[in-house]
This record gives sequence, C-alpha cells and structure tokens, in this order.
Amino acid sequence: MSDYAPECTKRERVLSLLKPMLWFVVLSAATELWLFDWLIKYSDNANCYYYGNITGVHLIMYGLFVGIPLSLAIILAACTARSSIGIIKLGQYPLPGEKVLRKTKYIHGRKAKMIPVVIFLIIGLLLIFSLWGAVQAYKITQNVKPCEQQLTSCSSIVPAKKRPPLDALTRAA
Repeated sequence: MSDYAPECTKRERVLSLLKPMLWFVVLSAATELWLFDWLIKYSDNANCYYYGNITGVHLIMYGLFVGIPLSLAIILAACTARSSIGIIKLGQYPLPGEKVLRKTKYIHGRKAKMIPVVIFLIIGLLLIFSLWGAVQAYKITQNVKPCEQQLTSCSSIVPAKKRPPLDALTRAA
C-alpha cells in the first residue's frame, strides 16, 4: 500500500470544480435578479403581512438570525458527515480509496481525527449561533408596530416611503 492517496484525473478535477461553480452561478443569478428586489419590496411593508400569529417582520428576522446559520450547519453536515464519521472510525485521512485533488500523504491516528472534530465544532458553533439568533430575533420583534392595513399575499406591495438617494444622505451628514 502506498503512503499517498490516489489522485483524481484531470477530467475528474475539472468536473469536481465545475459542478459547484454551476450551482453557484445559478443561485447567484437568481439571488441578484429576483430575491434581492423582492426582499426590498417585501421588507418595506413586512409588518403588514400576517401569517397566523406572526408578521412578515418575524419571518425576516428569524430567517436572518436563525435560518441562515441553521441552513449552513445542515449543508455542512450533509456534505461532510459521512466522510467525517468514517475518518473517526478508521483514524485515517483521506479515507481508503478516496481520490484527492493533489498529492496527499495519508494521515493516521489522532492527527487524522482532528479534521472531523474541527468540522463538528464548526457545525456546533453554527447551531449555537442559531439559538442565540432566535433570542435576538425575539427581542427585535417585540417592538414591531402593527400596520394600519393588513396586506395579503395577493396584495401588491407598495413601498412605505421613497428613500432619498445616497448622495443626499451623505451631503446632509
């Protein structure tokens, strides 16, 4: 058995880099072209949208403070959990037969087990941050002023006020 893990072929290397880039481009385009514009319009009157006992402000705040760190933790766990558990069981990194992008020597023992431990610590920190965010979102949403008119999902979103351009704001300061 060699001291080095098997390397990917050039084709496998290119494909392993292009697949995530394709996802990134699609998600970036959707975010830039649709999500940000919609979120700006929605957030101007978010307190006018009611979903049972919560308003749109609750959805925005909990989404930011709880949803983002929680989804990052879930994605990280989904992508790395299987290999991390295998590394802890075998005490070897990279796993036997796992192809690597560049010449990598096998690591054994405690040193190898530190890699998944660090990954699990990051996941734990993201979960703790999500719990902390739930408390912060609760505090922020306690002072939400009720809206004069209730909007529904069919209502057109009308911005509350026109915002002055950034130049006017910087000149006033």
